[in-house]
Amino acid sequence: MPGANCALYGCGTSRRSNLSLFKIPFPARDDGDETVKLKSDARKEWLRVILRTRENTPGLKKRINENNIFLCELHFKPELIYQHAKRKTLETGAVPTQNLPSKSHDSKPSSRRSLVREISGETPSTSALPPVDIEGKSVNVVNESFEELVPRVKESIALPWVMKKCNDLEIRMELWDNNYSLPKFVLHVDKCLQFSLHIFNWLLPDEHSIYTAHRRRITSAGVVELLQSLQDDDFLICEGLHQHAEYLTTIAKDPDDQSHPLHPSDVVRHSIPKSVEMDTNFGVLAVFRCVTCQVLVRRQDQGDVICEPCKQLQRKIVAQQNRSARQSSAPAKDKAPLTRCSADKLRATVVESRVKCSLLEAKVKSLQVQIKKDSITVSETLEKDVLTNMGGHNLESTPHMKFFWEQQVRLRQANKFGRRFHPQVIRFALSIHCKSASAYRELRDSGALILPSERVLRDYRNYFKPGAGITKENVEELKEKASKFSGIHKYVAVIMDEMKIQENLVFDKTSGELIGFIDLGDPLTTFANTDEETPIASHALAFLVRGLCTNLKHVVAYYFTGNVTSFQLLPLFWKVVGVLETTVKLWVIAAVNDGASPNRKFFALHAKLGGTLPCGLVYKTPNLFVLTRIYFFADVPHLIKTTRNCLYNSGYGSRSRYMWNNGQYLLFRHIADMFHNDQEYALHRLPKLTLDHILLTGYSKMKVKLAVQVLSRTVSTCLLESDDPSVVGTAMFCQMVNDFFDCSNVRSLKEHQLKRNDRIKPYESPDDERLVWMKNTFLKYLEDWKESVATRKGSYTT
Repeated sequence: MPGANCALYGCGTSRRSNLSLFKIPFPARDDGDETVKLKSDARKEWLRVILRTRENTPGLKKRINENNIFLCELHFKPELIYQHAKRKTLETGAVPTQNLPSKSHDSKPSSRRSLVREISGETPSTSALPPVDIEGKSVNVVNESFEELVPRVKESIALPWVMKKCNDLEIRMELWDNNYSLPKFVLHVDKCLQFSLHIFNWLLPDEHSIYTAHRRRITSAGVVELLQSLQDDDFLICEGLHQHAEYLTTIAKDPDDQSHPLHPSDVVRHSIPKSVEMDTNFGVLAVFRCVTCQVLVRRQDQGDVICEPCKQLQRKIVAQQNRSARQSSAPAKDKAPLTRCSADKLRATVVESRVKCSLLEAKVKSLQVQIKKDSITVSETLEKDVLTNMGGHNLESTPHMKFFWEQQVRLRQANKFGRRFHPQVIRFALSIHCKSASAYRELRDSGALILPSERVLRDYRNYFKPGAGITKENVEELKEKASKFSGIHKYVAVIMDEMKIQENLVFDKTSGELIGFIDLGDPLTTFANTDEETPIASHALAFLVRGLCTNLKHVVAYYFTGNVTSFQLLPLFWKVVGVLETTVKLWVIAAVNDGASPNRKFFALHAKLGGTLPCGLVYKTPNLFVLTRIYFFADVPHLIKTTRNCLYNSGYGSRSRYMWNNGQYLLFRHIADMFHNDQEYALHRLPKLTLDHILLTGYSKMKVKLAVQVLSRTVSTCLLESDDPSVVGTAMFCQMVNDFFDCSNVRSLKEHQLKRNDRIKPYESPDDERLVWMKNTFLKYLEDWKESVATRKGSYTT
């Protein structure tokens, strides 16, 4: 069975081999659409190759369903495999194409038919045939037979070329080098005028330019031209791999060894015997080559004489040796066997151990000096009492003493942010806090005991059963929080937000109710705003109270809704405001929500009560419970996400729109192309952008951080520096949105100093230049955009 071995029939690669195994690809949950398609297509091809020679047994089906199928690296092209520091990975969408098993009854492809000229009674004219341009040279196509070629070649051949073999089937010409006992070049031409070339018995690869230039069928003129070019050293012999010769000797393979198939990344030893003289021994010139070595390289003015496949393999081997050198000189890990470590690694390990020992000795000495300086002499009686208590002899005196001591030791050793308190410790802390909160705070701040904070105790002390609508227990808890506020600390804002929930029913075993139907808090309100008798809720609407001058955050009410409307929001909002103003004694001064259609209509319902701008925009309303006003605000993070989503679908994503402004298209493709070009370089101009910013999913669309980083000044600057006039509109749009978000995102008194950004400085005057910019520049930009679209010729949507 496959499992931890290669799943292809007849392949013996396993986990114990030195070859890497790759798991069958399968789409992940967070993959994009293109990645899912690549993985799905690759998975189908993997299964087709595996099941071609294997029976689809139940065990194999189970492994396929569990994605427990592997293939080794011998079945993939080397360019599809990425080498990392400690492992190898496979390119997404790669399929096996190398060293695949074949069935005994597979039909073999027919060989290419040899070209044989049919001799007719009349000799065809070649004057009308145009010359063929191959690699910049004009070659005339001539119908020449093998019998005509042989005498012409004999007449044209000259020393040092020697014709060694000439018969009715083939001719063979050789060029010798006196330093070696093998011919340097051997040219074979068969009866079909197809030729092959050997260089020191190494066959020239089929894809070499010499073959393609003559189309593997040569004429007498071509033979003479080729012999002359080889004699004049127009082509030089590849020198092969010459760096790390000792390592190459250990990994080089014999080309005659048929026990293991050669991999394109293998190194082959090319042995060339030298000529034997009277006073010398037998010698061999060993050249290490890549399996796909081109052997002959065109002459260049400078640089090493090495073909491209050998050059790539040499770079790979050099990088591998550099990594091995760095690893061999690095200290060994704590559990590494020393018998398998090299001398350099052992030396580095000893040096590191000595450094650690010296640091520890220095720390011990400093502790000894500190103990000697700050120690206090105690009496013998006190010393015995302390040793007795620490020894644990008196821990059993009370039922909880030993348990409490063990919990304190465990909490002392745990991280501050990872402490988990035992229920018995929480009961003990609640008991002390109820007797005296000041004493509890004093005991906890002293550090003598590790006790939970008052915030943790509040979760256990103020517990009540939640419910839809405004509940009495929830209001009482908010009232207790607000009882400490006075003055400007009572100003709050009501934030309304709606989230999607799963449409399902849940049985509450404590009350016996089915939870999940639409519930607007009051049965009369619920039935008046719903058409069906008992519809199932699909959304949850929450009202959050946020302190403007405090850190107060409290959900005062929530409701189960369907597609909520502005008429449903109106009574719910004023009911929440009434509770906050009359019962909790908090001052509501603002209402905040996103830019959804029901929320905008909810603002518009207050047109006759509140103030409106000349354009009809409603921005405030009188408070029905006190003589103040409530101002309406749109949530800026929601606006930024909506703006990014609109740009994402402009010529990209769903392609639902093509945004246009004054002759310039605003396309997300401009940002995507710039991101992909930036990834080709080691130093990035857009270091914060990732694929999550370019390929959005349902989860990433909800992240404000991703939207802000796309519509940023950095992206705008990079677009303008590209010198592409078609991206100016997109760059200006990103810059405007970035500046607007900065002006609306003031949240700290000192953040503008740390980030050196005056646009996020706190507002101190109604005449602030940022307010002037938003009114005279940003709003004018939007109005000019709207006007340019309205006056655009043709039928377009706005």
